[in-house]
Amino acid sequence: MKRAHVMGIEGVGMSALARLLLGEGVAVTGCDLAPGKRAQALGVPVYPGHDPAHLGGEDTLIVPTPIPLDHPEVLEARRRGMRVVRRMELLAHLLAQKPSLGVTGTHGKTTTTGMLASILLEAGLDPWVLLGGELSLLPGNARFGLGPRLAEVDESDPLFQGVRVRVAVATNLEREHVAPEGRKAPNYHESLEALLAAMAGFLKGAEVAVLPAHDPLLAQAAQGLKPLRFGEGGELWAEGLALNPTGSRFRLVYGGKDLGEARLQVPGAHNVRNALAAALAALAFGVEEGAILRGLARFPGVGRRFERLGEVRGALVVDDYAHHPTEVRATLQAARLLGRRVRVLFQPHRLLRTLELWEAFAEALQEAEEVVVLPVYTAGEKGEVSPEALARRIAERLAALGQEARFLPPEEALAYAKATAGPGDLWLALGAGDVTELARRLVREG
Repeated sequence: MKRAHVMGIEGVGMSALARLLLGEGVAVTGCDLAPGKRAQALGVPVYPGHDPAHLGGEDTLIVPTPIPLDHPEVLEARRRGMRVVRRMELLAHLLAQKPSLGVTGTHGKTTTTGMLASILLEAGLDPWVLLGGELSLLPGNARFGLGPRLAEVDESDPLFQGVRVRVAVATNLEREHVAPEGRKAPNYHESLEALLAAMAGFLKGAEVAVLPAHDPLLAQAAQGLKPLRFGEGGELWAEGLALNPTGSRFRLVYGGKDLGEARLQVPGAHNVRNALAAALAALAFGVEEGAILRGLARFPGVGRRFERLGEVRGALVVDDYAHHPTEVRATLQAARLLGRRVRVLFQPHRLLRTLELWEAFAEALQEAEEVVVLPVYTAGEKGEVSPEALARRIAERLAALGQEARFLPPEEALAYAKATAGPGDLWLALGAGDVTELARRLVREG
């Protein structure tokens, strides 16, 4: 590959791949329906929209998962004899070039990958890193290095089962990214059985699998394997855990041996679990214990993972990517450690997910004192229920459970947060869509 055109180049995963290809010496161009800061930062030609006219002398077209292979730009690339490669196929190829680690799972994979990046940097290994978020240590969402290769591997893409790494980490697994019965979508597995089979393929293709000690679905996927396990009952666990509003500390114990005190500057018990996964993967990869402890202590958190944006009239504003009930509950539990009144701007993400999980979202959101539900961020999906009607279901369910909750369109939600923010409040933006922009505007304009 000498010249590549990247479709959807503004996306966090596609922009990371583009940056790494540039490190390999590949000439890159790209296009996106809404080019923005990530694409601009690459310093390469980027075209708005998707159009066959974008193609020039490239030899390879790189296609993200949501774009169908009968798209006009893809068909034109094939007509010209260009190689057409899916995102996950390219990632698998790049990871195969060096000793590598891959991190997947329903929740926590971005933070766990970020922690591992910090550890590998602390160990002086000059890692190559692909991350599904922004990390100041890299900086950004990718780092080209000549050492081992580390990548976040998105389990929503069925092609992830073909990725081969030395150490495969699965943080957890739930029935997520599974299409409702009788429906198909490019970002979804056809069934739970298909998701389990894909996970089994990823884990069994590695030299070492690192899993939580207690996860029923991962236990099914890992049948026949002898994985390393983290958490109580596993090979690596935490003792003497002390949580605080800004992080935690605990003793890291491996096979009965005390490796020393681990300190985190990211809050919540869920981040302790992420740290255990990262530490065990690093040990399996041969990283020395001191570098692991230093790397965990140095890790500053990933952008949009409990990211403190600032204050407005004494109210703290925090942004978090949580978009699944389990993630929402874990983030709210971490937020409550701050001792503030937790008020939430919640934007559900994707119609199919929300249609299946709207009641579970309402249950999880009860951890907050107040919830403002925004219309569903569709990410281009179409459904039988409107984004507004589906969001109203969540708000009405919360109200029926006795929760202070309301549905508001985005601009009205922002105006409400501005007007009511005060000392002792924590306004928490939750969701994988553009609710992050509302939170940032609240700080700027409030």
